[in-house]
Amino acid sequence: MSNYPLRTLKTALIITLLLMGCVQNLMGCAQHAHQVSDAQEIFSHGAALDLARKFNLDAPGVNDPVQESHRYYALAVGTVNEAIRDGAADLRRDSLYGTALTIKALSLWRLGDTASSKKVADEVIALAGQNSDTDKVWPRDLGICKSLPVLFMIDALADQAKEFAAQDPNDRKEETIDGIMANAAQTQTALDRIVDDPVLKGHPFQFFLAEARCEMANTLQEAAAATAVFPDNGAQKYYAKYNDYRSKALHDLQNVATAHDLGEGFQARVIKMQGYYSRLLQPLP
Repeated sequence: MSNYPLRTLKTALIITLLLMGCVQNLMGCAQHAHQVSDAQEIFSHGAALDLARKFNLDAPGVNDPVQESHRYYALAVGTVNEAIRDGAADLRRDSLYGTALTIKALSLWRLGDTASSKKVADEVIALAGQNSDTDKVWPRDLGICKSLPVLFMIDALADQAKEFAAQDPNDRKEETIDGIMANAAQTQTALDRIVDDPVLKGHPFQFFLAEARCEMANTLQEAAAATAVFPDNGAQKYYAKYNDYRSKALHDLQNVATAHDLGEGFQARVIKMQGYYSRLLQPLP
C-alpha cells in the first residue's frame, strides 16, 4: 500500500484525455519503452476510477475507489522509477524519457504530492529547453508539465471554496470570499499564459486547458452562491464575478477547436463537454 495520504477528487478534470496516445514513439520491443506504456495504462486505470466518481458511476469490484485509484497512481510512479533506473539511456534515445517523467508528475499530482510533482515537471521543462535530438520532449508532455502549477492552484481554490461554503452562515466573511476571488484572478492569468504558449498553438491539449477553465468556474460557483447570506445585496458583486468566469469558460470551450485550429475531429468532443458544463455551470441571479 502507498504511503501517500488519500486524496479525494477536488476538481473533475478528465485527465485520461491527457494520456491518450501518450507513448508516441514506442520503438520496437524495448523493455523500458514498454514499461512506460505500462505506466500509462496503470495511470489510466486510476484516472478511470476518478472519472467514475465524477459521474457517479459504479466501479464493479471496487469497494473504495479513492484508495484503489491511489494504488494505481502509486504503482505508476513505481513503474516509471523502475524504467528510468534500468533504462534511462534507452528512454532518452527513443525520446520517451520526458514522457515517462510526465506520467510520474501526473501520478504524483493525483496522489497529492504537489512538491514532488512540480520537481519532476520542472525536470521535463528543463529537458525541453536543451533542444537535444536524444532528449526530445513532445509538445503535449511539455504542456502538461507547464500546466501542473495551474492545476495545483485550481485544487487549492477548490479547497478554499468548499471550506467557505461549509462555514456556518454567520461565520462567512467578505474578506474570505474576496481572497478567493483574488486567487481566482491569479489562476486565470496563469492559465491564460499557458493557453498562449507558442508550443501549444494548434495542439489538442488546448481542449484540456479549456476544460480546466470550466472546472475553475465550477469551484467559484459554490463559493459565490454561499454569499447569499450577506446583507443588503452584498452577494451581487460575487455573483457577477462568478458569472464572468462562467461566461468566459463556456465561450472558450465552445470555440476551442476553431480558435486553435484543432480541426473538425474535435467538434463532437466540444459539443459533449459543452453540454455537460452548460448544465453544471448555472448562472447566479
